[in-house]
Amino acid sequence: MKKLSFIIAIGLLPFLCFSQKPAPQKTAQQKEPYITFEYMHVKPGNDNAYMQVENFWKHIHEARKKKGAILGWSVWEVVAPYNMKAPYQYVVVTVYPHFADILHSLEDFSGGMDLHQIFPGASDDSLRKMMTLTGASREMIRRDIFSAEDHVGNPNTNNLINYMMVTYDKVTSEKGQSFDSYMKNHWKPLVEKVVKGGFAKFWWHGGLEFDAGDNSHYNEVRAVLWDKDNFFDNVPPFAQYQKEDPAAFEGYKWRTTSHRELLHKVVSLDSDGK
Repeated sequence: MKKLSFIIAIGLLPFLCFSQKPAPQKTAQQKEPYITFEYMHVKPGNDNAYMQVENFWKHIHEARKKKGAILGWSVWEVVAPYNMKAPYQYVVVTVYPHFADILHSLEDFSGGMDLHQIFPGASDDSLRKMMTLTGASREMIRRDIFSAEDHVGNPNTNNLINYMMVTYDKVTSEKGQSFDSYMKNHWKPLVEKVVKGGFAKFWWHGGLEFDAGDNSHYNEVRAVLWDKDNFFDNVPPFAQYQKEDPAAFEGYKWRTTSHRELLHKVVSLDSDGK
């Protein structure tokens, strides 16, 4: 799918931050950012330990951002659907400036960074304890890599964002090209009305890399972000929007929704976890 040129960064993201300048025409040298979702299973009773771990890793990711290895990082708790036996309870979101940065990310943690510079005065024993706690408190069960496709919203408000609803969609290969046209000409203009009307703060859309083709449960992702918790109490005038462009509400012709999740930001480069 055609990717639109833009720069992503996260406070996130608080979630995503994009360049304020108009997107230039892409050249062969330009690279798109990539977003990883890491789905974390936290064992019952380990939430406090997990927050301690992520606050520890926050400082490491701050150092990675300073060296240009990432553009942003944040942790989100799955609020709904709530299931104590769900495969994962948290989603860690990281934005990379280039795909190669994902491939070389392990180098940061295997001698690429001096932890004593990040944690001055920390003993080797205390650092080892935090690494041990990392493995004991959570388990990464899966990682998705998404290529950024499009966005709507003002990046200057993203440090205020607290909630994100992520919708995972499936689009079959034969509908891919017409789906791109639908998103550009109908769905994005609808979202622009929603954001302009103050009903949401931000929206982004991405495509899943390395999916299983038509056997995948999903290969597209859409995310709507809010700064307050009353987003379902302040509903956009969808009936009016449908009169203005009925085709915008015909997404079912291109995509089927695999599942939808409501996430709450708990840690980011801007804020510590509770």
